[in-house]
Amino acid sequence: MAAAKGTRVNQREKRRMWELYQTLGSYTKVAKKMRRSRDTVAKYVLEYETALQITQLLTQKKEESQN
Repeated sequence: MAAAKGTRVNQREKRRMWELYQTLGSYTKVAKKMRRSRDTVAKYVLEYETALQITQLLTQKKEESQN
């Protein structure tokens, strides 16, 4: 496994992890590519997906209330 960076994950990296996961389909592959642990990648991919889902839901609710 690649050595950890020992730095915090920023928003750009979170998005990149999610994008790579959509392409590669594996936390392990993303982790190796980004030199992060598999657990870190899994945590932030799930966090990013949750944020996207919440944004989508709020947008949908807003549109429904305007109609």
